[in-house]
Amino acid sequence: MPDFQRKRNRLGPDSYRGRHAYFLTLCANERRKILAERLLLEGVLPVLLASCGSHPFNVNAYCFMPDHLHLVVIGESDSSSLPRFMQAFKSLAARATRKLGIAKLWQKGFYDHVLVDGESLDAASLYAFLNPVRAGLVQRAEEWPHSGSFMFPWPNVPVVSTPFVPPWKPDAKTGWQKERRMAR
Repeated sequence: MPDFQRKRNRLGPDSYRGRHAYFLTLCANERRKILAERLLLEGVLPVLLASCGSHPFNVNAYCFMPDHLHLVVIGESDSSSLPRFMQAFKSLAARATRKLGIAKLWQKGFYDHVLVDGESLDAASLYAFLNPVRAGLVQRAEEWPHSGSFMFPWPNVPVVSTPFVPPWKPDAKTGWQKERRMAR
């Protein structure tokens, strides 16, 4: 019987350190529809801001959907470490929400995509902001109360010419998925 070797689902460590921009999706444990609750956000947003301060990152866009969170984050120093930032944020957010009676806030891991040359930060942010519109929760992105940015006044929605699609979503033309990566 041939040995089965699992395909690596992570890039090399250098891709997650330094001044890179990332599109991230974090899912609620068991995809429970709890993330777009006002009280939860009041506890989690300050944790996200504090995590950015402790780990040199900034949030260009966030969008809390009922069962997942989109983030577009930027490392602001050569020492920025996405795994450390995400571990700190998820851990502290889970601790904050336990006070609200929510056990096990997050699903294990998260989906990530390193924005590379040719991929627009504004396009990735717009994709996150338009998620509630695509889900039929609101008519316009500005109507969704659980989105924002730490870098520009909300609701200034960026205007972009090239659309962004996360690599784990099927391509509309071919139906094929791009390479999928998930942190452990």
